[in-house]
Amino acid sequence: MLPNFLIIGGEKCGTTWLYDVLKRHPDIYLPDTKELAYFNRRDSNLIETDNFARMNAGWYEKFFEDAGTETASGDISPMYLCDDLAPQRIADTVPAAKLIVTLRDPVDRAVSHYWMAHNKRHIPTDLELEDVVARRHEAIVQRGLYGEQLERYFSLFPRDRILVLTFEEMMSDRAGTIAEICRFIGVDPSQMPSEGLDEAVFASTAYRAPWLHNASVAAATALRATPGLSWIAKSLKRSGFNDKVKSINAKGFSKPPLPDALRADLRAYYAKDREKLETLLGRKIEAWPR
Repeated sequence: MLPNFLIIGGEKCGTTWLYDVLKRHPDIYLPDTKELAYFNRRDSNLIETDNFARMNAGWYEKFFEDAGTETASGDISPMYLCDDLAPQRIADTVPAAKLIVTLRDPVDRAVSHYWMAHNKRHIPTDLELEDVVARRHEAIVQRGLYGEQLERYFSLFPRDRILVLTFEEMMSDRAGTIAEICRFIGVDPSQMPSEGLDEAVFASTAYRAPWLHNASVAAATALRATPGLSWIAKSLKRSGFNDKVKSINAKGFSKPPLPDALRADLRAYYAKDREKLETLLGRKIEAWPR
């Protein structure tokens, strides 16, 4: 069995909230693992993982083996949007799938991504945000070039099979957004539990021991990718062990304010791509400052 819808990103644009909420719908099946990362060649840190090349289709399908009579089954992997190989791979493997895209003001997204990478030690601790912006860091700054990324998908899939949402609009009308997604993937919106839509918190997170967070993620990824051992990763996830370790290790973090000069620099950098994006969508995105 293969999924019939994919939430393809972007990263730091609300996909975790969507996973948590959509998983509650009785007619939607989502694997225990949120990010299967099957179609992308590189991970968030630009390290080549390429499960598509290393694993066979049966490895991917195994994540959906517990699906029952649900109408919709999905894969939520935010790296699909920006990865250069993912669009064609998705088109070749699940050509009839519906695609959902969530986009966030690229300036806010870049800053959020920087602090996530900084707190997880995915970038050198002495790499300042100013340097990341000045270098147009591929993993952090260039990831907000949504027009360029969406253009690849629009060339491969009919426009009516791609639903594009913005994070800002999503958060301003959470119930309406979920209902729209339900209709798009063919399930009854009235069956979605209404409780908890506003409970999701998007607070920035730091870690008491970043090495522990990174080691646990690496271990879970390795287990999922190893035939015969994937059941261990699934059992740990379902038992709540992973969430417990993460909650114990996490601590609150307040992002420093973004200097006006950096904000202006980023806004100018994204301006041309934003024009491309709005042309593709046929509308202005009023929620994003200009």
